[in-house]
Amino acid sequence: MLEEGSSIVFAMVDGKEFLGQKSLALDTAIGMWQLLFAEKQWPLVDHWCQFLQARHNKAISRDTWSQLLEFTKTVDFTLSNYDVDGAWPHLIDEFVEYMNENGFIQKGYQSKDWSLKR
Repeated sequence: MLEEGSSIVFAMVDGKEFLGQKSLALDTAIGMWQLLFAEKQWPLVDHWCQFLQARHNKAISRDTWSQLLEFTKTVDFTLSNYDVDGAWPHLIDEFVEYMNENGFIQKGYQSKDWSLKR
């Protein structure tokens, strides 16, 4: 799980980087996420960034930016407790779909080892 400090940094970036805008440049967001999730605090950060570059390649909305931290705190890295009917931003829903389609997540995967199938 992420430390409390990460929540504060997310909020600071939300207020400072967006500066009244509705989106954040993709390369800026990816750089920030890689720093904030350093040391594998969220094992899926590399998959998330690869997904964004391959499938999204657009600016990140404020909603996605702020909801990703909540997603990492509430949804297990195996995505086993992900609720398809939940109120996540569409981009996060697409990420989960991408992970399943590409075999990175195996249904019923319960291991504590977070190294995912590649």
